[in-house]
Amino acid sequence: MFFRRLPPILAVLVLAGSVPLASAGSTVVSWPRAATTCQETSPGGVPASFAAPVAMDMGGHSDVTSVAVGALDGRLVAISAGAEHTIRIWDRATLKPIGDPIPGDGPVAYGTVDGRPVILGRSHGALQRWDATTRLPIGGPLPAGRFRAVAFGELDGRPIAAAAGTDGAHVFDLATGRRIGPPIGTRIFSAVALTRVHGVLLVLTGEADAVIAWDPVSGKPVGKPLTLQSEFIQEINTIETTTIGGRPVALIPTADLGVIRWDLVTREATYHSLEGEFGPSSLAVLNGRTVFVSVETVGGIATDPYGSRLRSSIAVIDPATGERVSSFEIPGHVTSLAVGDLGDRPMIVTGGRDNAVRAYDLATGRESAPPATGGPNGDIYGVNGELLGRPIVVAQGNGDDTFPRVWDLGSGRPLDTPVRLPGRITSFATGEYGGRAVLVAGIGLGDSSIRIFDLASRMPIGEPLIGYDGFVNGVALTEADRRALVVGAVDEDDAAGDSSSRGAVRIWDFPSGELLHDLAVGNGPVGQLALIRLVGRPVAVTFSATRARLWDVGAGKRMASFRIAKTERSAPVEIALFDCTTVAIVATGRTVKLYDLATGKQVERPLLGHSKQVNSIASGRVAGVPIAVTYSPQDRSMRVWDLTTSQQVGTLQRPSRYLGSLSISYLDGRAVLVGGGREALWTWDLGPAA
Repeated sequence: MFFRRLPPILAVLVLAGSVPLASAGSTVVSWPRAATTCQETSPGGVPASFAAPVAMDMGGHSDVTSVAVGALDGRLVAISAGAEHTIRIWDRATLKPIGDPIPGDGPVAYGTVDGRPVILGRSHGALQRWDATTRLPIGGPLPAGRFRAVAFGELDGRPIAAAAGTDGAHVFDLATGRRIGPPIGTRIFSAVALTRVHGVLLVLTGEADAVIAWDPVSGKPVGKPLTLQSEFIQEINTIETTTIGGRPVALIPTADLGVIRWDLVTREATYHSLEGEFGPSSLAVLNGRTVFVSVETVGGIATDPYGSRLRSSIAVIDPATGERVSSFEIPGHVTSLAVGDLGDRPMIVTGGRDNAVRAYDLATGRESAPPATGGPNGDIYGVNGELLGRPIVVAQGNGDDTFPRVWDLGSGRPLDTPVRLPGRITSFATGEYGGRAVLVAGIGLGDSSIRIFDLASRMPIGEPLIGYDGFVNGVALTEADRRALVVGAVDEDDAAGDSSSRGAVRIWDFPSGELLHDLAVGNGPVGQLALIRLVGRPVAVTFSATRARLWDVGAGKRMASFRIAKTERSAPVEIALFDCTTVAIVATGRTVKLYDLATGKQVERPLLGHSKQVNSIASGRVAGVPIAVTYSPQDRSMRVWDLTTSQQVGTLQRPSRYLGSLSISYLDGRAVLVGGGREALWTWDLGPAA
């Protein structure tokens, strides 16, 4: 059974105690209600333009793009850079963070300049030097262009750096920041190394079909280049240099030609000197001999929905003999690797697409410290809530399974530790119980339960709610007839194993855990869940691909069912309050339609403007005006609509990464749009709420 991604609408909550409770009894909500005659008019005031999105602090890396090793103030350290544009320093023995992150990104290199430890990395597209002790920039940015690789070296006793990328290669004196020689080449280089042959410093650059040696002072090629035949165009991302049999050589991992061994004196190349397909690589000394350490790409490794390997194989090979000294597997898709010593034992530090920095003993393949984990993995889905009077976002990546986390919306920073749950989360929502902010989570592919946690203490409240075996597509916490109730929209397998053949809405008493009602959909999956109120009573609404169904939560009865526009998949839905009624905003392809949930009638004011499928919707109020925000990743637009007229009033700048969910919260009197995307949360200031 596959893991279903969290639905675009998780729940619309009315917090317990925030509305007058109906008197005890068995009141049943009648439906349809009388149509309203009120239509809001827009007072205006929605901004004509909006600020750019701001990325929230995810508490660590979102993809580790580069790692390096060295020493800092007598401690062995690892340096890492991530896709979220921070550089971080870790104690290499424990992988505990040292100091605050540095605003920059990779590729990174680490060395010493005039006696102080220096990190090389990228800042605003330029090569930047940072003092690793103070974390402050050293001098101004160095004009290296859009570089992809960087290396430390030494020339005439002076520390230098070579950077290579889309604008050729550049060499700088790191003490003065001055350029050494002219720019090298004009082609796109993806790898760079500094080495010496007969005492002469050379810059080695790698591109798609050649490796070239250059004189850093004159900027001219030295000797014959290594030119690959056109049918063997490679992505050369790594060049390692060593000595084999007393001769200086370059080891060049490739996809099709194994590791090429290039004699830097004779310029003769040995293809497949090491058999295999290799990625990020380094050299180490193991038991007195130099070994080649590399991430090896082997067939049959499972991948996640984004194509990232779930495990990586580390190969340790003697480059002189081709003997495989050892190999071991580690979690995640490793994209960067560095080698250093810990005491008298060699170790490797890795970074990858699972956002984690890891360290392993090279001799045993055992992890030497708990990994330094980064932000959530996969597409992040969030719901709004409140904790200690401040708005928060509870969010989880669909690759993190059991770790929902909490962010303060005002500071944009994560709060404390995540809630740990016993299985994969399929839906979650926030609410209030007994004056406490709580998280309600539906668990699937684990112990099949619904659990509730105090968000402040991260402690469970009550016993797990059971009575299903499948997926919970949506959860909500409400109150009816002076009883706290948990509502779950559940899809289960039938006895023959037909996935999602039985959908149901189930209602539990909380905290006793008693299952009060099991309401079958009758045909197919239950779909998405929202919670509304009609005449002061809680009503659950479920949305499948073709129908909306209303359920009286207190009475435990299905109230109504009506058709909604058919879509290719379960359409994203948002609930809004305007025109004196409750409206479902439903994306049906490129058109967004509105349905009055009190009558089941379509509101004759669709939102028209997108040219492709709308994937996410949010609604709220800006300047007192009911608005909706819609997002289509296919037509690459985010649009803001005045719901009183169904007219577009503005657009929002999209972030660089995909968005999978949108919601609107309120902070200090202002409306804030929160977007969950690929390993990131983004916020937009939409203006004053009232």
